[in-house]
This record gives sequence, structure tokens and C-alpha cells, in this order.
Amino acid sequence: MVDIHDFGAVGDGKTNNTAAFSKAIDKGGKVIVPSGKYLTGPIHFKSNMTLHLEKDAVILFSDNFDDYPAAKSRWEGVECYGYSPCLYGENLENISITGPGIIDGQGQAWWKEFRKRKQGPKEPVTARDKEFVKLNDGIDLSACGGGGIKSFFFRPPLIQFNKCSNVLLDGFTVRNSPFWNTHILYCKNVIIKNATFQNPEDGNNGDGLDIDSCNGVQISGCNFDVNDDCLVFKSGIGEDGIRVNKPCENVVVKNCKMLHGHGSIVMGSETAGGIRNIEISDCVLNGTDRGIRIKSRRGRAGGVENLTLNKITMNGVGCPIVMHLYYECGAQPEEIPALSDRNARPITATTPYIRNVKITNVTANNAQTAACVFLGLPERPISNVLFENVKITVDKNGKPGRPAMAFGMKEMHGEGLIVDLVENFVQRNTHIEIK
Repeated sequence: MVDIHDFGAVGDGKTNNTAAFSKAIDKGGKVIVPSGKYLTGPIHFKSNMTLHLEKDAVILFSDNFDDYPAAKSRWEGVECYGYSPCLYGENLENISITGPGIIDGQGQAWWKEFRKRKQGPKEPVTARDKEFVKLNDGIDLSACGGGGIKSFFFRPPLIQFNKCSNVLLDGFTVRNSPFWNTHILYCKNVIIKNATFQNPEDGNNGDGLDIDSCNGVQISGCNFDVNDDCLVFKSGIGEDGIRVNKPCENVVVKNCKMLHGHGSIVMGSETAGGIRNIEISDCVLNGTDRGIRIKSRRGRAGGVENLTLNKITMNGVGCPIVMHLYYECGAQPEEIPALSDRNARPITATTPYIRNVKITNVTANNAQTAACVFLGLPERPISNVLFENVKITVDKNGKPGRPAMAFGMKEMHGEGLIVDLVENFVQRNTHIEIK
């Protein structure tokens, strides 16, 4: 066991402690972060170590973009080079982050720069942008979303573990991420419990926890309050996701709470490797835009199957249950006619699916826009959906909004069940009321 103070760390929120963290981690074992605010550049983990944050300990990551070297990972569903994650580990085993402290990405500078680029030139501007252009030469990035692709401003996730096994995240708070908050990628045997994921409303692309092409994950007792999706399952996009061919599978989620977010429990829209065998129970979803949110579109490939959701309570959610294959975000203008087409198109290797979904013992009170939206493709309808003991009340005077970010979906409020192209939809003891 080592204390970062033993290596010269100063918890004044101003001193750069990058070297102190590096030296402590080189010693291995359990690295203690005492009370204080510790400014640092990227932290790179090693195998067989624990980073323990004591009460009132805060790790503050630098907001100087040049502190973050290029690193290859998966960015919005495609393997490519971007800025190094703030806290990063690759090809490791037996790693942990524990304790009641805080990990803070200080993402404000990254969000400001992103918004500036979104309003201004879309091409690469800085020397770092041009570095990423060269590193990503030959990589097709067109399938990625709109989070900075055109300008090559690949903001880093706050935490990313890549190709790791036996991972434990326990008890800490992680907040203010430059991009996604916590990204668990290509990992196996992962336990995440009693953690809090936060990103403020003025952030951008601030997912809470992204489980990406992982096998064997347990998530329990976690809290989410973010500006994008809360708990997300992904497996790559399109041709690159098919090439990688790693599903996200065998996941159990229990006793989690979601407050703000575009979606509470989300599958997709990166579905190429498949998302399957997910069990979620005993969760409370309060005030998110959508509750259960499953999304993909033509060209993204793969899909979602063998999903069980049980004992879910929702309050004031915009639309409690959404499943569709017309996800619109990040689509290029030339793609929209094909992606939005409500006529059947040929089934290809990149035609997605949603099937085998069981939703039981769900209560949603005071839904705002609609009770549910299901939109299948004419060439591949959503199939095998069970509603059992599902009770939804919709406020007829609810706050207007779009229940799904789907092509052709208009703003609405106080609507009931919206279903198009679903095969074998079974409802038992289901009650939907608009009042």
C-alpha cells in the first residue's frame, strides 16, 4: 500500500501531480488518494492494482488538451485514434477503483471547444486535429455520430478500461467528463457497484456508463444524473463493428436509480456485434426523457435480443418504453432518404434487429409524451415482445416532446401506445391510461 503523498503529491487543486500518480502506480498494489484536490494529467493503470479514494479526495483532470496523447480505442462505435482517456487501462487484469472520493474530468473546456466547432468550421483546424487525420488515415469514420468526427476533435472519456479482466468499480463519484463518463470496452468479469455517475446539463455527449462489447458484467446500487443516456450497452457500428465482432452480453443490473438523461436504460444505437442476454431488475427511473430505450437503424448491423426487464418503476418519464430502428442522430444528409424509408428494403448484413424482449412488473406514472413507441422496419419487424403486469399512466396535459429520436417522429404529449411493425407482441394484465 502506498500514499501519493509519499511521491510528492500536493492536494491544493493547483499543483500538477501527474508524476506523483505515475510513481505511486509504478509501485503497484493499493494506491491511496487522501483528502484534498489533486490536479493531474492522464492516469494510466497497471495490472494488479487498486486506486482508493478516501473521503473528500478529489482527482481533478487537466483541461489542457495537449496533456492527452493520442490513443487508439473505440470512439462512437468505430476503432480509431483520439485523445487518451483521462483515467485509462489497456490489456490489464485485477484492477479496481474504490472508496468514497470523486473523479472529476473538468470537462467545461472540452464542451466549450466542441460547441465552438459545431457552430464554426467542420474541418480539422489545429495541429492535434491534423495529427488525428494522419493517424486515422484509411479508417472509415462516416458511421460515427456527430460528437466531433468532422473536425477530428475526439474528446476523451473520463474513465476507460479496454481489454481488461476482473475489473471492480466501487463506491466513488465520477463527474464532468469531456465526453462519455465511464467507458468499459472489450472487458470481461466486471463488477460496478455503489458508484455515482454525474454530468451537468450544459455538458455534451455525457453518457453515464457505457458497457461496450463486454462479457460478464454486474452492476448494482448505482446512481445516474447526466446530460445524455444514463446506462448504455453498445457493440460497435456497421462494417467496423462487424469486423470486430464482439457482442455485449451476459449482464445483470439491479437496484439502480436514474434521474436526468435522454434515456435511463439504453441499448444501442451501436449494435453491430449484438447486445444480448441482459437482465435488469429493481430499478427506479425518475424524470428522464425516456425510460427503457432500444435504438438502431439500417446500416448499423447486429441488434438487441434476449432482454429481460423486471420490477422497474418510473415517475415523470417522457416516454417509458421506446424500441425503434429509425434512429436519426448523426445521420449524414445523403443517408437520410434510405434510413428514413418506411418501405421495405433488401435485408443485408447491416440490417439491424430487435427481438425477444420481456418486460414484466413495470409501473410508470405520469408519463409525458406517450406510453410506448415501437417502430420496426418493414423488412425486419420487431419480434417477440412480452408485456406482463405493465401499468402506465400518461398525463394528457404532459410536457410536449418527441418520444423517440426517430425519423418522422413529431412532438406530442399525452399519447398512448404507438406501434408499427411488431410481430408477436403479447400483453398480459397490461393497463395503459391517459388521464
